[in-house]
Amino acid sequence: MHAKRKSSPPRKAAEEKLQGGGSGATALVPEAGFMKRKVLSQGLEVSLGGATALSLIQLARLGVGAAWMGILGDDEEGSRILSDFENDNVQTHCIERWEDQRSPFSWVSVAPNGERSIIIFPNVLNYLTPEKVDAAMVGCIDGSLHFHTDVATVPLRTTLQAVEVASAADCLIFTDLDTDPVYLLEEAGIGHQKELEAILQKTDVLKSCLTAAMKLTGEEDPRLSCRALHKTYGSRYTVVTAGKEGSYLAYNGEEYEIQALGASAVDPTGAGGAYFGGLSYALLRGINGEEAGYFASACAGFACSHMGALALGTLTDINAVLAGEDPAAEDDNSQDG
Repeated sequence: MHAKRKSSPPRKAAEEKLQGGGSGATALVPEAGFMKRKVLSQGLEVSLGGATALSLIQLARLGVGAAWMGILGDDEEGSRILSDFENDNVQTHCIERWEDQRSPFSWVSVAPNGERSIIIFPNVLNYLTPEKVDAAMVGCIDGSLHFHTDVATVPLRTTLQAVEVASAADCLIFTDLDTDPVYLLEEAGIGHQKELEAILQKTDVLKSCLTAAMKLTGEEDPRLSCRALHKTYGSRYTVVTAGKEGSYLAYNGEEYEIQALGASAVDPTGAGGAYFGGLSYALLRGINGEEAGYFASACAGFACSHMGALALGTLTDINAVLAGEDPAAEDDNSQDG
């Protein structure tokens, strides 16, 4: 397989440099039900997606310098992903584009009640290797304050190598586990249990969806599963997200129940990335504990209140949510006008 590198020039970053390596995909988000029968969609949006990519865009919209590293295909989807990053001032100079390969792609179906199904096509990400991390990405990670990754599509041995490089560079490591790990290991085959364990043990800030937390701990209660994850892996911060029920956060010997913010839930696509980006921002600003959790929840609440993966708020938007304003009210007013 022949590869060539097409690099975008570096952009001027804010005072912080944050790095992310993980899933980045174009998401098609139709406002329709699940495919148990034929349905007519009420809309379609094509945009960048992926947990890590959305965390970085959330950070950029909050005014923080961020960059995504990884590989894309030399195709239309890859160009769209680059364009979406650049439109939000996320640096792209650590991205390689490979000839004759397709970029990662996801299909997200959103039902009227907000429930969704997601089908992911990793495509070129299947070929991202630990050797590629060493050869082309060490310089990108060096100098970063936070390193974001996720356990979803990239082979675990590659994610582990990136985490080890980031750890050696003294980055604070954020790992997003938003998919059933049993499925990822036993059916999707992205890696082995020992690789997953090594990633989680090196993680400083761990966010897990409730399903993943239950599978890893055997605890169905989100508070108990958060406590068990925190004890098992020893992360500085451990978060378990539970959708409309909010999230649970363990930090510095304390446990917090964080309420879901935002009055209107329209589409949860992108909420996990928004939450993690918001938490990263809070920690950069010296905000910890419960206050950090609520800032992250406000970011997720804004994302849930709008349709599409890129419905991420600015600092003004997030402060409005924290002040109790309905993040969907502006959309309603614009429609009335």
